Amino acid sequence: MATTALDNIRVLDISDGISGAYCTKYLADYGADVIKIEEPNTGNTTRHMGPFFHDEPHREKSLLYFYLNCNKRSVTLDISKNTGKKIFLELLVEMDVLVENFQPGYLEQIGLTYEELKQKFPNLIILSLSSFGQTGPRSSHFGNDLIYYAMSGIMHISGAYGRSPLKHGHPQSYYMAGMTAAYTVTAALFSRLTNNSGQQIDVSLQEVSTSHHYNGPTRYSYTGAVESRATKIEGSSFKGVKFEGIVKSKDGYIGASSQQGRQRPLFSTYAEMLDIPELSDEKFSTNTGRIENAQELDEILLPILEQWNKYDYFDKTMSEGWVTGVVQTPEDLLNCPQLKNREYFIEVEHPIIGKITIPGEIFRLPNCPWKFTRTAPLLGQHNTEIYCQELNYNKDDVIILRQGGII
Repeated sequence: MATTALDNIRVLDISDGISGAYCTKYLADYGADVIKIEEPNTGNTTRHMGPFFHDEPHREKSLLYFYLNCNKRSVTLDISKNTGKKIFLELLVEMDVLVENFQPGYLEQIGLTYEELKQKFPNLIILSLSSFGQTGPRSSHFGNDLIYYAMSGIMHISGAYGRSPLKHGHPQSYYMAGMTAAYTVTAALFSRLTNNSGQQIDVSLQEVSTSHHYNGPTRYSYTGAVESRATKIEGSSFKGVKFEGIVKSKDGYIGASSQQGRQRPLFSTYAEMLDIPELSDEKFSTNTGRIENAQELDEILLPILEQWNKYDYFDKTMSEGWVTGVVQTPEDLLNCPQLKNREYFIEVEHPIIGKITIPGEIFRLPNCPWKFTRTAPLLGQHNTEIYCQELNYNKDDVIILRQGGII
């Protein structure tokens, strides 16, 4: 019988926000027992971030929190208080991994230095996520997705040429950092098998974002050339030819493109495929010719593309060797036949939200598969289970801890 990849691995997640939660989501989805520590009464900040189910702001209805925290257990604990810190150290006794994203120096301020934790728990792997890393002149600075994109160089090449730089609409840096963090945790767990020792992992969100922008600094270091934004005009990604960018179709938007796939057909075959004789003109046969005659090409082609249904165009062109795309809406994603075939989305049920569809398995490990075990926890849902059954506190102790604001 197949087991999960991270059976018997226990993780304590005291991070706040998206990156740490996305990291531990990967670990939980592949079998790790993840306990999420949240602030008493208020909970994790993602509980208060939209979108909310039926647009009703409620700490148990955040769809962001829901997605990030399935397969985890939740306890409430204030680790800044002495009693809370004592319980925190008791929880760490059975843990393999600690995930935190406090500002560098905060844990030391409340008496939890890395040196102390290493001495008490020599096999513990500590993942420290921070804006700019644990060291360096900017290590104490706060950051956010806008800052990471700006300071990684990605924003410098995003947007239209000659216009202000643009940022992606999605806070992608947080998810890139969470994915990177999950990878480094599993690498550290593998390393521990041979050296029998834990370590502190230092992940900088600026550096993670910068690592996705290798071309700019690499090109500059070799040639001194500064990479410019690739988009020459809005909607285009190819030297002013609108057709080469994102354009309207009858029912949405497509990436029309005249780029050949592996079959590398001639542009004249593209004209034949779409039954547009005017495009068979010799002046459109080369990339140079299409650039020199961009306006005329667009005037011929764009009105015709607006008559195509987006998926008809996509299936037709892709099947005949052209590289094209469809700008999929959320509705399109939920009905995408490719994702349906691979059972990417799953329906789960939450005690407050009810049934909801969320992304499921992200990658396939047939011998130790992904598994959905529980829905996202209610705030402090597992206090009694963990404090009483695992740490041997009695119910009166839990009541006193709750009354004192510790949990």
